[in-house]
Order: sequence, then structure tokens, then C-alpha cells
Amino acid sequence: MSIIEETIEATLDSNGQLRLTRRPQLPPGPVRVTIRVAAAVRPQQRGLADVIREIAADQRSRGFPGRSAADLRAEDDARLAEDAERED
Repeated sequence: MSIIEETIEATLDSNGQLRLTRRPQLPPGPVRVTIRVAAAVRPQQRGLADVIREIAADQRSRGFPGRSAADLRAEDDARLAEDAERED
């Protein structure tokens, strides 16, 4: 039975060439190469503002227009008025 797939660690040079850590055991001929970063890359820490922007962009892409600043202000004013009534 011949080998049809093999994983080999390698280094990608700045000129785009791969330096394999060992010789492949596959027979000569065309192959398909997929390059994946091997070292763990720490994802950049996202802040609250980044998450809110991502959510808003996702909602807009789905056709949800969001609420206007005037709508938000009106809701806040109504809430404040309701709170003031309770305190009286």
C-alpha cells in the first residue's frame, strides 16, 4: 500500500520557498501543498468597543437597521420620567 498523504514540518523562507525538515516519502509526481502556521499565534485582545462594532456590522449585513440616536434618547427620557414618577 502506497502513502497518499503526509504531514511534514517546514519553514517558509522570506523568498517563499519551503525548507522541509525531512524528505517526503511520497512517490515523485504532482502534489497539493497546504501551508498552515505551525506556531501558536496569540490573537490580538479585543476590547468591548471592538465587539460592539462587530455586532453592529453583523446586524447591518443581515438587514437590521439598528436604532437611531433619537430613538435611544427618547427611550432614556421615558425611563428617567418613569423613575422620577416613582420617586415622587
